Amino acid sequence: MSEYAHVFFLTFAKYNSLMDLKMMLEDILGYSFKRKILLTQALTPPILQQRKQGKAFERLEFLGDRVLGLVIAEALYVHYTHDEEGKLAKRLSYLTSREFCNIIAERINLASFIPIKEDELKGTSILANCIESVIAALYIDGGMEASQNFIHKYWGDAIHDLEELPKEPKALVQEWAQKRGMDIPEYKEIGRSGPDHAPLYMLEVSLKNGFVATGEGKNKKHAERDTAQKLWHMITQIS
Repeated sequence: MSEYAHVFFLTFAKYNSLMDLKMMLEDILGYSFKRKILLTQALTPPILQQRKQGKAFERLEFLGDRVLGLVIAEALYVHYTHDEEGKLAKRLSYLTSREFCNIIAERINLASFIPIKEDELKGTSILANCIESVIAALYIDGGMEASQNFIHKYWGDAIHDLEELPKEPKALVQEWAQKRGMDIPEYKEIGRSGPDHAPLYMLEVSLKNGFVATGEGKNKKHAERDTAQKLWHMITQIS
């Protein structure tokens, strides 16, 4: 059992009723909310709400994305004193990506606190979005210290151990395709949703062998990464 799973199950033993779930999550977050409504809003994505109510979540997500980026950027700046801007930017992009936010969500078992079946969460950005919303809720209720403490606790090891960046899924897909005589994959926008201040881009990529994947992200770069990640997962499952 991992360290994070061990912590989760020990905590769950203390809180065994639905009414205590928020207290359980507060233990994991290391912060007790003064305004509990903020935590409720952060765990209630639009799929669970009426459109008007869903705006509270989207606003939190918008803010949390910026707070996460700032805290991670500062930590990288302090730790990697000899890195140039380009390398710092690549580290930042990875550590704030949907992929990595999903890793954090899994570590704290965030899906247990959201009334959506786990099967329905697979392949979506819901958990990553909720992580950002929770960060915003921490920031609003407890200031930078509360959000920073949470981020440093769960991102800290990756920040300090990320000497070698994982290869970008887009590069992996491109290399795989070229080795097999295929053209460089092209990513095309197939849709856009969400409010103007927080758009969600939807992209599609295909290979000549018939492989097709779609993904989404807060900007086209993030959407490309998500799309490539899904295509690479498909390739590794079949190859």
